[in-house]
Amino acid sequence: MRIYTVEGRDNSGNGKKIWAGSFRAALMLSAMLVIPAPLMAQDTDSAADADDQAAPAEEDVIVVTGEISRTIESSLKAKRNLSVIGDAIIGDEVGDLPDLSVAETLERVVGVTSDRFKGGASELSVRGLGAFLGSSYLNGREVSSGSDGRDVNYGQFPSELINGAVIYKTQQASFIEGGVSGIIELQTLRPLDYGKRRIQLQGLVGYSDYEDRVEDGKPLSYRLTGSYVDQFSTPIGEIGIVLGGQLRQDTAPEDIYTTSSTFRPCNTIEGVDRSNDCTYLTDSSGAPTGASDTYFVSNQYIYRAMSTEADRSAIMGAIQWQPSPDLEFNFDAQYSFRDDIEERGNLVIADGRRDIAPIAISPTGALLAWAGESRIENQTVWRQRKEKYLGLGGNVKWTGDKLSLAADVGFSQTKRRQDELDMRIRTNSRIRYEIDTRDLLIPSLTFTSVTPVENNTGLTFDLNNHALYNNGARARRRLENVDDEIFAVRLDGEFQMDGFFSSLQAGVRYGERTRFHDDGIDEEVSLLPGNYFNDAAIAARQSTFIVRDLFAGADTPARGLTFATWDARALYTALTGDIDAGLPTGSTLSAQDTDVSEETFAGYWQGNFDTNMFGLPATGNFGIRAIRTKITSLGISSALETSPGPDPDTITVTEVGVPTINVETNSFWNILPSANLVLELADDKLLRFAAYRAIARPDQESMSAALTFDDTADLGDLGSIVSASGNPFLEPLQSWNADISFEWYASPTSSIAVAAYYKSLQTGFRTDVSNLTLNVDGAPTDVVIGRTVNSNDKSSLFGFEISVQHKLNWLPSPLDGLGFQASYNFADSNFEFPDPTVVDGLALADFTEPANIPGYSKHSANATLFYEKGPFAARVAYKYRSDYFKPFRSDANRFTADQGFLDFSASLDLTKAVQFRFQALNLLDEPNVFYRPTGDSLAETDYSGTRYFVGLRARF
Repeated sequence: MRIYTVEGRDNSGNGKKIWAGSFRAALMLSAMLVIPAPLMAQDTDSAADADDQAAPAEEDVIVVTGEISRTIESSLKAKRNLSVIGDAIIGDEVGDLPDLSVAETLERVVGVTSDRFKGGASELSVRGLGAFLGSSYLNGREVSSGSDGRDVNYGQFPSELINGAVIYKTQQASFIEGGVSGIIELQTLRPLDYGKRRIQLQGLVGYSDYEDRVEDGKPLSYRLTGSYVDQFSTPIGEIGIVLGGQLRQDTAPEDIYTTSSTFRPCNTIEGVDRSNDCTYLTDSSGAPTGASDTYFVSNQYIYRAMSTEADRSAIMGAIQWQPSPDLEFNFDAQYSFRDDIEERGNLVIADGRRDIAPIAISPTGALLAWAGESRIENQTVWRQRKEKYLGLGGNVKWTGDKLSLAADVGFSQTKRRQDELDMRIRTNSRIRYEIDTRDLLIPSLTFTSVTPVENNTGLTFDLNNHALYNNGARARRRLENVDDEIFAVRLDGEFQMDGFFSSLQAGVRYGERTRFHDDGIDEEVSLLPGNYFNDAAIAARQSTFIVRDLFAGADTPARGLTFATWDARALYTALTGDIDAGLPTGSTLSAQDTDVSEETFAGYWQGNFDTNMFGLPATGNFGIRAIRTKITSLGISSALETSPGPDPDTITVTEVGVPTINVETNSFWNILPSANLVLELADDKLLRFAAYRAIARPDQESMSAALTFDDTADLGDLGSIVSASGNPFLEPLQSWNADISFEWYASPTSSIAVAAYYKSLQTGFRTDVSNLTLNVDGAPTDVVIGRTVNSNDKSSLFGFEISVQHKLNWLPSPLDGLGFQASYNFADSNFEFPDPTVVDGLALADFTEPANIPGYSKHSANATLFYEKGPFAARVAYKYRSDYFKPFRSDANRFTADQGFLDFSASLDLTKAVQFRFQALNLLDEPNVFYRPTGDSLAETDYSGTRYFVGLRARF
């Protein structure tokens, strides 16, 4: 009998003995906690079977103590017992996951990367291939989303209430379709399997250094979390319950430089052909004739200061009932609510295309430095976004001698409501300026001639003087509503067999996902006499700037920029007379609305085998899944009316008349075969193979029949204002895939895994340029638009990943508490995603190189160094991903710069039941940096600072 000893702290005060053959934590994991297999979308009965087959012939007594060590051991057990290639991160105890969000926890898994939002990890990608190619589940069910696509905001699930997650990197027939790169499945606790009563309370106080710079900010925040698990023997059987909740009050301040989303190609310089609005000139054959090389220019350039508030709450619960050994019922529910408020002050170069004189242009056409002429616009914005998530599920499983049957019903709903008050005023005259982005993440802004404004106002030019802005006063109210709902029901059966096949599985599933995005609720509100200069508006002026030392985290001449600001809600009331002005009173249907319904009908067959191959124990499965999908997209048709804009040569577009609804439908089949094989080379070594076909569904917004109106700037032609939001006939991306993985489990807390994968993508995307006929001012008018459509282009992707983790318990004390985890993923793809935008008849795809797979990073890595000894534990983690393509709706292609984030956490057991915790996130103040429409054309930089948390956790 072999004995492994892994030292650390032990909350119980005694060494914890775990029999390796029992795999208590892994069994809880492989059953997918709340949902019983084989009902789970990801069939983990095979994981439990693999546990029995992979157990060593002799019993191993393993003494494992310490929170970090227990999590590593539970995670390795779960990974080892998966029936497919994958990874897991599992807490042996409730609340063992150390991070503030599930996304930050999962970033420590090899190949898992996050997309950062407001300083924290949010949407996740597998193997660096983008959320678009993956899918996400909670307890085996799809999760609705308030974002623009299927991407799940993992921040809505508190890590304190999630027991772990499994990342499936290959497929099998019983899995719900929709993951070319992989599937991420979150798990909550299954109370009867947990087997004991547990009450846990945690309180954390947070500090944000960026919020401390906000005028009247609240740098301190809090997170309160509680959970209760118990089991009861009753006359009607065994019943287990789990209930958890969290209250959060937080802030998410950011210092931001950004541009409008619309870029156009230009080759003119001020004065050439008297073109003052940046045009692209060609001769009769289409050859460029402008005085400049081609470059890309945005409609507006914006320097933003911001204050925020963020309130979050969440509750999760489950009931597990076993009236008899062969019958089990499970019910679970999740609810979360968030209320985010932003108050923005924007200093805007409003006429971004006017009189451009390039100073430096990159080889790709990025405008790196330039001179121009523009009014200076001052925008005051107040935005509130409320989002509710509700998830409900219930299932029943009956297990006989040979046959087991299961049924599951799930419902997921996200409702997002956004209300925005948008006010602006600007200088009446234009100034000359220069912007330089070279070697700067926040561009320098230099005013080279302000005399016209001083002559117009009689004032010395001072951005902080409210009276300097005396033209173009406007107040608008914008509302946006998103409803995303998923209903699904499935039936599964499994028949145990003797011989080559250990069991046969079959099942059916019906799912319906509906998404309604009520957009374009945009009302320009009449202003009271005096507008910005009436008494109430003057009283709303602020004497201090929103943020002290704006752009403090950046090396830029723009650091410390200030300008005049107003109290947003007070100003809106002063301008309109009523804080509720602009709220709609009738129908809000518009041509900008998305209404997409997706119905899926799926059936599968899967054979699981347990045999010997090549003289080695072998397990695995092969099967086939067939899916029929029906898409119904509703579009709103409306006549358009143009009127003169606020400036010469600009127009305003308004929807008029009674809207009509047109219906566009599409249906298609996908057939997905799969095969998985696991060879046990030795007690501690596994060799895995997988071959399968998979699909990645387009985001629902990408299948919209809606139009998009660019109302962020004053534009002079319909082609610049109107574009298509999506294409109802867009179908999934399909891929043939092959994977191989070698895994060596050297000890309970030490392993090395190496995997390679190849994907042959059978479909691609291209931009289709076509004419759209609109009713404008009572007459049919053609507008050139671009739509993303499927292509027959094929591409390939090759990648490999390596991960290693080891506890250095062979070192002399106290160094034996050291350990590390490290992983690296490489992916190489020749996929092409052309720019989908057409501006005034010009397709940006004709001027730019295509992007790669959405969310694709060629390199991703993470490294963790931890120390765990006695009552103390600490961990420092670094996460990196190279640059990637991040599309947004049908706007110009957007690229995110490479990112590296450093986090730290530590804990100290004060007593057996009470623990002190400390965390620091984003220690390097790494910004989010975006480029558009080329990889070196700076479009946005967000700085959010470092956040610190300190608190106590108590377990009883």
